[in-house]
This record gives sequence, structure tokens and C-alpha cells, in this order.
Amino acid sequence: MKRFFITRWFVLLFPGLFFSGCGNTGITEAARMSDTENEFTPEGMTGLDALSYFREQGLNIGWNLGNALDAHRGGVSGETAWGNPRITGKIFEGVKKAGYQVVRIPITWMGHIGEAPDYHIDPDFLKRTAEVAGYARDAGLKVIINLHHDGATESGGKDLGWLSINKARQSEEGMREVTAQFERVWVQIAKYFKNYGDYLMFESMNEVHDGNWGWGKEQDQKPQYEIVNQWNQVFVNAVRSTGGNNAGRFLVIPGYCTVPRHTTADYFKLPLDSAPGVNKLIVTVHYYDPYEFCIAAARHAWGSDADKRKADQDFKAIADRFITGGQVPVIIGESGAVRQEGYEAARLEYFEYVYGKAHELGLVPIYWDNGAFGSGGENFGLFNRTTGEPYSEETDGVIKAMILAVE
Repeated sequence: MKRFFITRWFVLLFPGLFFSGCGNTGITEAARMSDTENEFTPEGMTGLDALSYFREQGLNIGWNLGNALDAHRGGVSGETAWGNPRITGKIFEGVKKAGYQVVRIPITWMGHIGEAPDYHIDPDFLKRTAEVAGYARDAGLKVIINLHHDGATESGGKDLGWLSINKARQSEEGMREVTAQFERVWVQIAKYFKNYGDYLMFESMNEVHDGNWGWGKEQDQKPQYEIVNQWNQVFVNAVRSTGGNNAGRFLVIPGYCTVPRHTTADYFKLPLDSAPGVNKLIVTVHYYDPYEFCIAAARHAWGSDADKRKADQDFKAIADRFITGGQVPVIIGESGAVRQEGYEAARLEYFEYVYGKAHELGLVPIYWDNGAFGSGGENFGLFNRTTGEPYSEETDGVIKAMILAVE
């Protein structure tokens, strides 16, 4: 496993923020309010390393409950803000029945976090998060929760959330402020869920970037890469510090903007981890490639030799570094291709090949479903959120193609 280090660049720029590899960051002021407790009965842990857990549990494919608990409006998250219905257990029952084993539940916490230094999370929001995670657990699914649009930045650099890499890279004060909130939020989440079994996994952040979505010259973005490494270390330290089952919980680690090429680059470093004995870290990347076909619906065909070769090369680079080279499992935390009416065959071919190649190399694809069922850009919806059933025979066929590809 690659080990985390702090570069001379970072220490010279922010000398007051030199964090030790494992342990408290020492930047968070003492909280004045008690963190919310959860009386959940402690559950058992498998004790397995992350790669063995994925293999022994047969975790081959997953699904995202997108545009629900991650939705937000006016700086406040709300699960119906973007048009999806209030979540019930039906959707998870349907997802499990269809053949998925993992559900990623993106969560945006902004609007439910108090002022410094406590950054106290609204107990009712924590309770609702636990309720939704419980629906997934009861359906027999493994669960990933995260900080989602808390780190959202629009193209051009306008921040929509508080986890701002732009603010953090501008000054020591900005770095200290953002990191303190990040640490306090994760300490509270971890404390609340510390008794849950290892089917519940935490993911540090989502697609954090400066407004360029990972594009640009490497030298110009070096501070951003280092900050993501730093925050991943703070995340691991924060979770582990809360004890209980969190001492050995599986933790999901992204690279800059969760982009594959930034995650396989030498400047991405896995954090040090105090978990005893075995690896408990999981790497995540996102894959919507090619963008014109997968998201924008500006391209209608997929499946050329060049298309397939690109997927082969992308996934092999990831597998070589982490799975083969480090015995660290990798999830494709978001992936998919939108529905384009009249071009259904190309979409099926995409999933059959891309998900099949990911599975062949040991990566676990997790489909991004935002609930939008139509045709064209951003129409990723597969399941009716109320009934848990596929939207149509067509989407049922897409689901079956995905499942078959990873068997």
C-alpha cells in the first residue's frame, strides 16, 4: 500500500497545518455541545481485510440512490428538493431483488450543520440518515454514505458547498477553517454510526475540485491534489478516533475530483491508517467515459475498437496500482450511460462491455441512478422510487444486462 506523506510544498505554504500521520489534527477547537448519541445496539464485525470482504461477500455491482438525500436548494439539503419522492424501503427491496449487492447513498449535510466550533449536526437529520441506511440494511444491501454536494463547485469555480478546495488553497486560515469543519462533521457522523456493522462504509467526499473538473496543467493543480490527500488523512483519523466499530470500519478514499487519471497518478497517496492488522481502505473512482455518450447524449453510438481499448486501458491502470499492486479493492463509485431513445442497443452494448471489463479486472461498478426517466442528457433513471420496480421493460433489460455482465 502506498503511504501518505506531506510534501515540502505543503509544509512551506501552510506551516501551521502540519498534521501527524495518524491521530488528531489538533486544529479543531473544543466543542461546546455534546455530539448526538445513537443507542443502536452494537453489531458484530467480520474482521476481514477490505479485499477479502468484497470477495467473500460476493460484492460485484452496486447502485446509487442519487438526487435524494444529496439534493439541495438554497444551501439546504432536502431529499425531495430535486423532484424525487420521500425514500421508503421499497426502493431498496427492488434494487436487491434486481441483483445489486451494494447501495451508495449520497448525502449532502449543508443546511443541517451549526456554527463553529461545534458544527453541530441536526439530530433529526442524523436520525433520518440512519433510517434510510436501515432500509438498505434490512433489504440485505451493503451501504456507503458520504459527504456529497458539501464539496460541490460549479464550472468556473463558484462554490455551492462549504467544503471548498478554493478557499482552502488560498490561505492557512481558509485551510484551517474548512478542515476544522470537515473533521468535526466526520467525527459526529462516525460517533453516531459507531455501533453499526461493517456492512456500513464511509466515503470521505465526492468529486472535490476547483471548478475545472480535474482538467488543467498538473503543476497548476498541485496544491489541490495535496489538499485532497490531506483531507483524506483527516477523514481517516477522525473516524478512527471515535472507537467502537469505527476502529476497523471500511473507509472509501477518492482522488482529486474522483477522476481515474488523478487517482492512478503518483501524487495521489492513500492515507496512513491505524486500523489493526489488515487493510480497511477502499479506493473509488468515477467513470462516465466518453462524456458525450454517457452524460450529454451528444453522441449516440458506442462500441468501436477504440472505445473498448480506452476502457481496457483505464481499468487496467486502476487495477494494476491498487488491486494487483496493493491488495486494495476499487469501486467505480459512480458510472453509467443515459437513456437515448432510438439508441437503446448502444447503451446495452456499453454496459455489457464496460461493466464486464470492470468485473474481469476486479473493479466493482456502482450505477448512478438520479431518478430521471426520459431521453437525453442526465436521464439515468432505472427504478421507480415509489414502487422499487424498473420503470419499463426497456430499463428492466438494461438492469439485467448490467447484472449479467458481472456474473
